[in-house]
Amino acid sequence: MTRDFFDPPWEETDIVIVDRITLDKARRQLAGCEACSDDAEIPFDWLLDRITGKDPTKTDYVLETPIRCPFCGREIGEKTLVEWTESDG
Repeated sequence: MTRDFFDPPWEETDIVIVDRITLDKARRQLAGCEACSDDAEIPFDWLLDRITGKDPTKTDYVLETPIRCPFCGREIGEKTLVEWTESDG
């Protein structure tokens, strides 16, 4: 299986399991998801990059537990588009 042209090789990719505490921080910054917000334009993993401080060019995430949009209840995956708000989180 080959990766996308812009993705690093698997051996250079950091796989990060996102724990519940980090998911709670991310959830507090959500203002909607692609299912309920016309302003959802940022992939959820971008928000995880901001919270964890990981390098977005070589990091892939696995969510420890499912996360749901606090507004519509839809499940949010790593690539789901979200709207976020700046928060002290």
